[in-house]
Amino acid sequence: MKPYATTYRELSTALAVSSRRGLPMIVTGTLFWLVAGLAGFLDHAITVWVYLYGIGLIFPVGILVAKAMKADLFAKDNPLAVLAGVVGGMQILFAPLVILILFRLPEYIPFAVGVLTGAHFLPYVVIYRSKAYLFLSIVTVAGAGLIGSLALEHTFLATPFTLTAVYLITSLLLMRERAKQPGGDRAAT
Repeated sequence: MKPYATTYRELSTALAVSSRRGLPMIVTGTLFWLVAGLAGFLDHAITVWVYLYGIGLIFPVGILVAKAMKADLFAKDNPLAVLAGVVGGMQILFAPLVILILFRLPEYIPFAVGVLTGAHFLPYVVIYRSKAYLFLSIVTVAGAGLIGSLALEHTFLATPFTLTAVYLITSLLLMRERAKQPGGDRAAT
């Protein structure tokens, strides 16, 4: 990235290239939903704790995945990276709600986590100028919402495996967007 990008488009493109469009966090989310789905075969009193601890591990594991993918999620020279970080970090503010649901209505944990995570991806549509994040946000909220309202008795299996598929599709869409963007084929440095 040049030292002082002057337009939003330049900042967005530079962040998309350096962070690989946030793909490391989507890969990490895919792993979270897959593990949550596998935990759905356990007693649900155990499964809800997999969700709680799994949510707490997403950021540190995402940093390791980013390092392995040579992606710079922090891009300190780009002000849009600060916005992206705040949007990602706002998830921690949902902790009281998730904990309340865990203790009062544990069967709603997959629904709540799905809706909250799906909604938090919407700003990335603008940050990365990405239709893949629009797909992720809408389909995650719709999938978790429909399963939570129509098939609650199957939510510990249906929700995470459905969202694993949504995240996998999003990963493919992000890779396609990355290939089409200026500088998309160059490795992030």
